[in-house]
Amino acid sequence: MTTRHPVDDLTALVDGALSPARAREIERHLDTCATCRAERDRIAGAVAAFRQVSPAPEPSPLFAARLAARLAREEPPRRSWAARLGAFVDPSALRWKIAAPAAAAALAGGVVFAAVRMQRAEERAVAENIDLLLDYEAVSSLGDVSSAEDAAVVAQLDEFVPREGKP
Repeated sequence: MTTRHPVDDLTALVDGALSPARAREIERHLDTCATCRAERDRIAGAVAAFRQVSPAPEPSPLFAARLAARLAREEPPRRSWAARLGAFVDPSALRWKIAAPAAAAALAGGVVFAAVRMQRAEERAVAENIDLLLDYEAVSSLGDVSSAEDAAVVAQLDEFVPREGKP
């Protein structure tokens, strides 16, 4: 069985910031764990040392004025990637960040749908006249189709049925 050391709660215990139930639980652990007792004592020593330090003196009015002038000249800090991500998922602006790409996707889908329908209509027209197209390609490869009248004659080729025995 592994014992979980309450390292995160030791500072709160020294400061008196834990609930009574949690403080009792940690005290019971400290009764059996020398490592955690040593850590608590180290933290308590550091807290006692900080309490003995005298407070910092108040800054002079000149310091406050110079600091205010310097802050006015400073550029605003760059936001970290985490802050920018937080702003991106901000619920108040989230609806526009979802609605705009959704509208663009819907518009793109409509354009693709229309293009596919037009292409299929063209393919259907070619399929309906495939025999005529093949005849035209055969005749035009010979170099005999040079005008619209020649093309009209080629269009009529599928109506001719060869008679038996005659070409």
